[in-house]
Amino acid sequence: MGEHNFEITLEFVEELRGSRNLLAFSGGVDSSALYFLLKSYQIPFDVAIMNYGMRKQAALEVSYAQNLCLMDNKRCFVEYAPKIHNNFESNARKLRYDFFENLIMHFGYSHLILAHQLDLQGNKFAKNANVAQIQEDLH
Repeated sequence: MGEHNFEITLEFVEELRGSRNLLAFSGGVDSSALYFLLKSYQIPFDVAIMNYGMRKQAALEVSYAQNLCLMDNKRCFVEYAPKIHNNFESNARKLRYDFFENLIMHFGYSHLILAHQLDLQGNKFAKNANVAQIQEDLH
């Protein structure tokens, strides 16, 4: 097997470098890759992770996020969701974005960075959302 080199670019690098950023982190492959990519671009950011308590590995994912942030001197915000009894996806999304919005408002973050289905070959791996966009998503 040959060695693969991927050219990875991040949109909005200069804008992100000059602002306060919050990374929505899950502990999965996509958000972990984005964490290290932002770090390599020297983009300042803190981390927010939501624990729904639904999977055994959730506590490990929170611990992973906390350890990364401790090593890199970043803030790690953890929210423990109440039990969701119905319509899990919709209710989880609302809780998650309420959590992000509260952090953005309280700490003055200007960007929320999300890693949804990271496509490394297509160079699509960061979604830039300002507070107004987050508020639109909630309605």
